[in-house]
Amino acid sequence: MIKVENLCLQLGSFSLKNINLAIKQGEFFVLLGPTGTGKTVLLESIAGLKKLQKGHIFINDEDITNKGPEERKISICYQDCALFPHMRVKDNIKYGLRFKADKHDATYRHNYDMLVQLLKIEHILDRYPVFLSGGEKQRVALARALIVDPDILLLDEPLSALDAGIKETIETELKNLHIALKTTTIMVTHDFREAYYLADRVGIIKDGCIVQTGTIDEVFQRPQSHFVAEFVGMKNIIKIADNSKFAAMINAGEGVSTEYFGVRPENIVISNEKMELGKWFIGIIQDIRNNGVYMVIEIQSFDIGWKAILTPNRVFELKLYVGKSIYWGFDAQHLCAI
Repeated sequence: MIKVENLCLQLGSFSLKNINLAIKQGEFFVLLGPTGTGKTVLLESIAGLKKLQKGHIFINDEDITNKGPEERKISICYQDCALFPHMRVKDNIKYGLRFKADKHDATYRHNYDMLVQLLKIEHILDRYPVFLSGGEKQRVALARALIVDPDILLLDEPLSALDAGIKETIETELKNLHIALKTTTIMVTHDFREAYYLADRVGIIKDGCIVQTGTIDEVFQRPQSHFVAEFVGMKNIIKIADNSKFAAMINAGEGVSTEYFGVRPENIVISNEKMELGKWFIGIIQDIRNNGVYMVIEIQSFDIGWKAILTPNRVFELKLYVGKSIYWGFDAQHLCAI
């Protein structure tokens, strides 16, 4: 288990402020946030690469705040892999064992054999990094980080430099590794799809502060602030004071007091007929945009622009076009008070 208490750190004009986190043993925790908000700095603080001004870090109930990086049983894997160019793959993987007093223990040989097999890198063990693809380099970096049997694995955007096809393959292998090894993992990413696929829980960081943590559904479906709602893609956010008519209709009989309402675009339903939904309205289609995998439908209703996401097949079934009048709505459970 990782526990971070009131962590504060100043780097020039930037600071981490009173970071509090609790990550369970064996959990895969994903840290999300805009560029420059302190995600990597927080990872490096946990790894012991940055000195704290205040606060404590516990691993398995042991205070490791003042321990050096080599004493923490933590491995960190960066986006650029940082493989040694003069070493073959097999020597890169085993590099961390040089600093282990028990480096000849059979456990590490077992780890090596298991990781080579799980990551499917048997055929590249004698190659140098210059002859590896991006996906192969990332696999080697993961093997090097895990062979030393760390208590914690820190991943700083490990998949961001990979092509889409290779990225999905490495994602699957990373998930399989986590299932097999159950290593407590913290990963930084900008990719919500990665978070959905890999995370047990997520945390949102803004300007050096953790603003919300929870399961994917808790954070993405029930954001606790306007910033989090916008950041996680809740495209339909309505300020109550700016549209009292809509607020009155949506809040009728429910007595919810809030400054904003929000609905995720994938939770909006469109129909050519009235629907049996908690909340439904009439609107005019203003735009239809094809994003390749899905289509974004922009609807004008109550003098507000709304966004819905549908599959191309559903758009064709409904015969939607710009200017068409349609029924739209959502189940009451998908309405978020922000």
